[in-house]
Amino acid sequence: MALIKRYGIYYADFRVPNGKRSRTSLQTTNLRVAKDKYAEIVSRRKKAKENLVVDMEWDAFKDRLFRFMSAERSESTIRWTKLAIKHMEDFNTPRMLRDVTPSLLQGTKEFMINEGFGKHNINRCMQALKAIMRLAEKWDLAVEQKWKAVGKLKTPKGRVVFHTDEEIDKLLAACPSLGWRLVVLLGADAGLRRGEIAHLQWRDVDFEHNQLYVAPDKTENHRFVPMTPTLREALTKAKNGAKSEYVVDVGWASSRNSKDFLTSYYPRIAKAAGVKSYLHKLRHTYASQLVQKGIGLYEVSKLLGHSSIQMTEIYAHLVPANLQQAAMCMTPRKMPENNSLFNVANGTTK
Repeated sequence: MALIKRYGIYYADFRVPNGKRSRTSLQTTNLRVAKDKYAEIVSRRKKAKENLVVDMEWDAFKDRLFRFMSAERSESTIRWTKLAIKHMEDFNTPRMLRDVTPSLLQGTKEFMINEGFGKHNINRCMQALKAIMRLAEKWDLAVEQKWKAVGKLKTPKGRVVFHTDEEIDKLLAACPSLGWRLVVLLGADAGLRRGEIAHLQWRDVDFEHNQLYVAPDKTENHRFVPMTPTLREALTKAKNGAKSEYVVDVGWASSRNSKDFLTSYYPRIAKAAGVKSYLHKLRHTYASQLVQKGIGLYEVSKLLGHSSIQMTEIYAHLVPANLQQAAMCMTPRKMPENNSLFNVANGTTK
């Protein structure tokens, strides 16, 4: 570790267990204060290193992991985690937590490929295994390792499906309550994910600035999404008779910890409307309509809360028609007559 100064501010410069360099601001320009803070960080890191548990049994870690996940994670996440662990143990069951390495995950991935599992399934399992090992590192039960070395399998992007305006109207008409109409509108007019719809609270609805504050529980990122006139009208009506802190009230508040309380009933609405639909298709509809109306992929990415614009490129096939229309708006050029001022033969002008 080292104490360094950059642009007048002192920093603690050190390397983390995986070898990468890390730098923490001490938030002071005073050398004496910086030295005290630096000594405190050194002491804390030394103590953490001495107390690091590297000999924890794999079964003991799993018990602790699922106690934590049962309180902090959704049923879907727990289900995928258990499935990923099963596939890893089918390949090679670790005895100790330290036996779970990027090499073991890579071997598990190749094992699943040979067993004929689909690419999406394999990627999801690898993602789950990396997540639990990063938790182990966060809990100081394991040293940091290079989990990015276990890459994702490339999967075809394909073309997304989305609803027409007429189909959205049919879905709204088939909804049994205002709460379910809000589910449809929050997906189709605001692009919210299933979990974001379920956990949106009235404090997140800013009528003054005409926007929603969306903070998905799976990340620390947040975004602001403008409200369409239709969505605003529905939210205003629902707000007047609201009996819960949550925006979407469909009578199953006790099951709100699981996002499945929405997907278990929505297919009935789609069937009644005579429309082939699923909840995430509403989000696709929002993004697709934005792109078709000429909104750039970067702006759409921000509205959807994508971590990178590459995730938004699945809607890129909707852009060309707009580009062609934009090109037709170019100022017409006046073509000159054949008596050009430039002599092609000798490269001179008249």
